[in-house]
Amino acid sequence: MVFTGSFTYLQYVRETTFGTAASTIQSAGEQFGFEQKITGWSFTNNKLALAQLGDVRVKTYAYGQTRGNLSIDFVLSSPWFLGLIGFKAGADAGAGPYTHTFDIDTTSATNIIESFTAQIGTEAGGTDIVRTVTGGIVNTASISTSIGELARVSIDTNYKNESLTTALDSSPATLCVANHTPYTFAHGSLEFPDSTVIAEVQDIDISFNQNADHIWGIGDSTASSGVRRMFEITGKFKASHTDSVQLQKVYAQQKDTLANTGAGAETLAAEQPTLKLTFSNGLSSTSLRSIVFSLSGIALDDISVNIEPNEPIFEDLSFQARDCDVVATDNTAATPASS
Repeated sequence: MVFTGSFTYLQYVRETTFGTAASTIQSAGEQFGFEQKITGWSFTNNKLALAQLGDVRVKTYAYGQTRGNLSIDFVLSSPWFLGLIGFKAGADAGAGPYTHTFDIDTTSATNIIESFTAQIGTEAGGTDIVRTVTGGIVNTASISTSIGELARVSIDTNYKNESLTTALDSSPATLCVANHTPYTFAHGSLEFPDSTVIAEVQDIDISFNQNADHIWGIGDSTASSGVRRMFEITGKFKASHTDSVQLQKVYAQQKDTLANTGAGAETLAAEQPTLKLTFSNGLSSTSLRSIVFSLSGIALDDISVNIEPNEPIFEDLSFQARDCDVVATDNTAATPASS
């Protein structure tokens, strides 16, 4: 019998010790979001084929680094996954609705990568399949949406090792519709610091890249730790080309241009203060569900425009940010310890 995804669950929990399976994976696991999908999953021991003089055939095999890759796609529904991509949870405030803050600060703790344990269990008839991956680290996470589409998150992860058992979680993690909103393009808005919403945004994509990787040592084929490198925030969006406002922001990053308002490219410091991406269900009080990404230190890379007869004119802008703060509002009193 061939089984479908309806027989499978996926849940994760942050690890206390890198590479050691979290004991709470079946008691306090979290879902990443609605409509979770595993879009790529591989596990390798990096086989090395050995040859020898005097023979064209492979003589034997050796095995190198053990490593897994797991790519997951889900609908943006809650902010809890941010703890895996370099954001630190701040204080939870309010008395319903509650606000949860996440930021990338400069304390020593942010130099340490957060690892996670994930479990993928499949009810397979006679012998169930439960694979528990450990030492998971998120390399990149991208948030995107476009007209008529859901707001989706794609994360690319590597993991240290995995184990195989048959003990399914009898009550795997679920997302409560009352507490989480599956956001769509209609819930989103984008604005620069003058609080003017950018008109008729067609699509947007923001990527958070930890440039993370595993570290190996002599004596073990599996990774001994993980490391974070420079944290990069990049993105792009397409909007209606109704004026020259965005064009002049690009002009302002160089000297002696039409705008003539920049500090001069030679200063290497011209930037926009903030760019705010908001997802909100538009309700109030304890029914409010929102996630606000406030990006700061914005450098616009380029602007491109295509013009065709009898077609709307849109402009595409690419950007990079230096920092990002996130404020989420819902009716959950505290950020889950597993997130």
